[in-house]
Amino acid sequence: MKYTMIALLGCAVLICGCASDKDGGAKTSQPQQEKNPEIGMTKEQVLAMYGKTDNIQASSEGETWIYHLNMGEAFIPFNFGYRPKMRIIDFDKDGKIAHWSYSN
Repeated sequence: MKYTMIALLGCAVLICGCASDKDGGAKTSQPQQEKNPEIGMTKEQVLAMYGKTDNIQASSEGETWIYHLNMGEAFIPFNFGYRPKMRIIDFDKDGKIAHWSYSN
């Protein structure tokens, strides 16, 4: 009797493990594409779009904000092909985007 219960419990676990979603297990969510900044956008608009950055460099010409996009990949063991990806946004003295770039 004890072995019969264990066998039935094992079968139930196997059957439940094979259950799928309504859509057949296919993932339908698409990754959101981030919008690129536009020349003339304000700092507030950039904060709303990308959030706060910890890397801000100030100069007499304005500020430069640097967003590290794949910093987590640097900590993967044996990831010898890691290359940092950054979004660099330059603001003028008025606090509006004068130039931006994306290093890949």
